[in-house]
Amino acid sequence: MATRPHGIITTASVCNARRIYQGGRVLTKVLFIDHRERSGLEELVKKYCNRKGLLYQERENMITDYAFGSVGIEAKSIQDYMASLYSGHLERQLQNLDDNYNQFALVIHGTVDHYILQARKGGKRLQFPQVFNAFLGSVARFSNDYDMSIFTFPDKSSAARFISKRFEKDGTLGQSSTYRMMRKTASEDRRIDTLRMAGCSEAIAKRLLEEFGSIIEITGCSPKELQTVDGVGKITASRIIACFNSEEPLADEKVKMTRA
Repeated sequence: MATRPHGIITTASVCNARRIYQGGRVLTKVLFIDHRERSGLEELVKKYCNRKGLLYQERENMITDYAFGSVGIEAKSIQDYMASLYSGHLERQLQNLDDNYNQFALVIHGTVDHYILQARKGGKRLQFPQVFNAFLGSVARFSNDYDMSIFTFPDKSSAARFISKRFEKDGTLGQSSTYRMMRKTASEDRRIDTLRMAGCSEAIAKRLLEEFGSIIEITGCSPKELQTVDGVGKITASRIIACFNSEEPLADEKVKMTRA
């Protein structure tokens, strides 16, 4: 008889939990939580999962804080977001997510007002307009450059509810309104529009054209060559190659990768 997997917690019975694994295969959806996530948000996520009878498991050395299927979610408090933004660490994290997940999102909890208040208590002289503009500018840039969804919430409780709800509903994130608007808006360069249809953001399309000169040159590149362009990870490179080389119809969604 199969034993209950270590770390799986559920409001259902042990017998129900035994159906999770059989012959080494996962038989039902599990929300994986990075064991290093100790912001307090993870406890609220677990609470909501327990209330709904959803399964979750802590895992070591995850790339992101939460994951289910091919979806990754990085969660940050507003303080952590601003600190990692200024240090440059956030961009490296997003690039890593883009390299490893078909869909990924950034969930930010807390407000800019709260961030400034806490910073001032620590002796920093921050002005709201400058900080707010930096925050909005970074959100716009990241959602554009990394083809990702960004969700902001006033507190941990709202963020935790969102993460567990998205996992409960269908295991997919959908696309942010920013990305949908970007895809519907044509640029003045048809080459850029063509690359956007292949799954690139406008910023990445421009970088590709600057680097390789034309779409013909881009379609002849290997995945490694495409990844030399800033913002192009494994997933984006696979989308481009599949779009321009596939002999079969492709749906308007991210190309799934098989990782070696």
